[in-house]
Amino acid sequence: MDYRTFFNKEEWDLLRAAPFNVQVLVSQADQDRELDEIGPLLDILMTYSGDPFVEEVFRDTLEATEESRLEVEPRVALDQVSQAVQLIKNNIANSTLGEDTLDIFCAQLLDIAEQTAAADLEGLEAEEDSIINLLKQKFF
Repeated sequence: MDYRTFFNKEEWDLLRAAPFNVQVLVSQADQDRELDEIGPLLDILMTYSGDPFVEEVFRDTLEATEESRLEVEPRVALDQVSQAVQLIKNNIANSTLGEDTLDIFCAQLLDIAEQTAAADLEGLEAEEDSIINLLKQKFF
């Protein structure tokens, strides 16, 4: 199924940006971004198998994401993630997406956040933990 047809271009861009935005939020939290921190994001995007909507978003995220996506400001990234979550909620309300789609999408984003934090050479730091907790509040 082509889930893009349920969204306009701007909305689809928000959805496919969400995984990178979460990674950027966590990796920038300690003001010291390491290259190792992007590995978990790429692993999850390449290996996720399950919900067809999430698979399509992740596949498109890998295929069509610009390098500038990694340079987004944290406040903008958080706002965009919140907008992506709201888009999914709206589509669930309109019965175009399954009721568990939001939970699956948010769980995958949290997995990206947690694995990004774990990949930090200094381990989980207070700033990263704070971002993860903020994301949990926004998602659930």
